[in-house]
Amino acid sequence: MSATLHRLPSTGSQLITKQQLAAHLQRSSRWIELRVNEGMPSENKDRYGRRMFDLRAVEDWLAHGEPKATTLPERVEALEAEMAELRAIVERLGGGNVA
Repeated sequence: MSATLHRLPSTGSQLITKQQLAAHLQRSSRWIELRVNEGMPSENKDRYGRRMFDLRAVEDWLAHGEPKATTLPERVEALEAEMAELRAIVERLGGGNVA
């Protein structure tokens, strides 16, 4: 299977696989997965179970995306804030004791 991306003239969006996106961006597939966890746009999986990416949306996100925490203390602080928010949601929904 080739991970080469061939640009074709198109006015619509171009959906590509993770491997094609990694090759286009000259990054690893793991790097792509980490960016997806940070909010990089992706489409529902195709009929083979692969996640698809709109090349224009990804390039726009990379150019203008929200900066993410990069140091360990920043990541820990962001996760703690997210956990506090999730804990509050569970309590509002009547989740009872939340550790």
